[in-house]
Amino acid sequence: MCCTNNCINTENPSGNCVKGYGYGKLIDGENIKYINCLEGKCFDQYILVYAENSFKAPQNSLNYSLYYFEIKCKFEREKSSVWMNIGLRNLNTNKYIYYYANNAKIYNEKDEAFNVSINWKNNDYFGCGLVYPPSNMTNKSPYVFFTQNGKEIGEEILLKDNSESYKPFVWLKSLSVEANFGNNLEAKPFKYDISDHLILK
Repeated sequence: MCCTNNCINTENPSGNCVKGYGYGKLIDGENIKYINCLEGKCFDQYILVYAENSFKAPQNSLNYSLYYFEIKCKFEREKSSVWMNIGLRNLNTNKYIYYYANNAKIYNEKDEAFNVSINWKNNDYFGCGLVYPPSNMTNKSPYVFFTQNGKEIGEEILLKDNSESYKPFVWLKSLSVEANFGNNLEAKPFKYDISDHLILK
């Protein structure tokens, strides 16, 4: 919400900004179309969008469990004006794990930053995954990982306490995204091969 008009909100995610500011419009429940501000009213809002469903730790699982989603990024302005984070919010602690594309860093829940030696460009794909080990492998920790254009980037972020439930999110400005939560992998496969994370380690 950018003003008291509250034109665009959870109940009306496809509204229009009456002040002419830049905003994001939710399309088909997954994709976000960013509408740039009108000429002469140039203020592009940062928008934070959460997935409807959370990623939850499975109970009594004998296998590795994987949650993963990807987004395709489309610049709506020059790269210097575009902004994007992708990651997970811990529903128990309200802390974030995310990849910040503009400065090429991954942040853990302690807000510690880890450099990633990559660049990003228009039409890149980014992904975020959460892996839980089998319930009987108490010596193993769940972890979060990130991908770009089908390749894992940076180091995996190990999770310790309070890691039972996470909410996927994107935080962006002047950027449209096409999201893929794996609902139909035959028609719309991931760029990243997720099978690597389902093998016992």
